[in-house]
Amino acid sequence: MMRLVIGAKWSSSWTMRGWLACRLSGLPFETETLFLSRPDSKARLAEASPTGLIPVLHHDGLAITDTLAIAEYLWELAPSSAIWPAERAARTAARSSAAEMHAHFAELRAALPMNLVKRWPIANGIPSNVKLLARPGVTGQMERVQQSWRQTRARFGAGGPFLFGASFGFADAMWAPMASRFRTYAVALAPDAQAYADAVLAHPLVAEWVAGAEEQAREIGWEACAAWP
Repeated sequence: MMRLVIGAKWSSSWTMRGWLACRLSGLPFETETLFLSRPDSKARLAEASPTGLIPVLHHDGLAITDTLAIAEYLWELAPSSAIWPAERAARTAARSSAAEMHAHFAELRAALPMNLVKRWPIANGIPSNVKLLARPGVTGQMERVQQSWRQTRARFGAGGPFLFGASFGFADAMWAPMASRFRTYAVALAPDAQAYADAVLAHPLVAEWVAGAEEQAREIGWEACAAWP
């Protein structure tokens, strides 16, 4: 049985992506949660992950780190799964889209940390996220995210709400935490980008993860989780 070591569901974007990759593979796996703020976290993390990062997938004596590597490993085990599109051009575009999310948008991620239970307040009709969105690089990266979605869907998205049409794949999973950030911080998107973000967040696998994150936050303490960071 594969074992996926994950972090907090409500705040760990890479944990979410790794879990979605496992679910998209259709292969059986179990999860082990490692909260990084506990007294024994450092020792447990060193034991679980050779890089000191999570998620990490354990299978057949291997410890696969990095979410893209996990997705590729799972796809090799289950090449007919929903991880990547079946057609080569679409599969190449999906890998490019996932890699862009993986490697870029550092300023945007830093300004809008993922928190699935938080909702940024709006006071007197004015969104208080203005200072966050005004940080250097954030506006341009927000525009690029929407452009990336738009370009991919224009070529491959006919027939459904996702990047590659009707099927939710790993490229969509890679963008799911970004879509959640836009919802958390009340970011106004172009109508087509908002429609895509809404479709991603409404997908049953994403909704299942969010429900688990909310349950976890209630166990830990909702107010404390919603106030982070």
